[in-house]
Amino acid sequence: MPILRSSLVVGASLVGAGAIALVGAATAGADSGLNLAPGNDGLLNGPTLNQGALNNILSAGIGNQGIANQGSHNVGIANFGGIPGVPFSGNTGVANIGNCNEGVANIGNCNQGAANIGNFNEGLLVIGNGSKGAVVIGDGRTGFIRVGPLGF
Repeated sequence: MPILRSSLVVGASLVGAGAIALVGAATAGADSGLNLAPGNDGLLNGPTLNQGALNNILSAGIGNQGIANQGSHNVGIANFGGIPGVPFSGNTGVANIGNCNEGVANIGNCNQGAANIGNFNEGLLVIGNGSKGAVVIGDGRTGFIRVGPLGF
């Protein structure tokens, strides 16, 4: 019987400690986890307003969500870019470099899709500016396997 009573006392103590910890976390606001600076949620996040793990450990950005994002306002994994203080200037997705990219492995600005290089491209493996499609090289082109002159 003493073992049961001890177990109940320890269990009640843990529940009470957990409740106190939750109240403390709620009053602290955006400051939970093991971070490199105050104002972050998660694990080993740098400067401020980051959520997730390893955000901004190499740069001085803010407002990232995810894992290993550098810069500002990025959402996802291993994105680099974004303008501090300008919401929605970051990248969304995986391994994007630049500003306002959405997708995977885009380099430049305002690209959507995968493996696009340049600005304002949409699709898969588009190189240039303002082009759409798949395997497109050139500026202002649309379609599938289109190759033309580059303006940059």
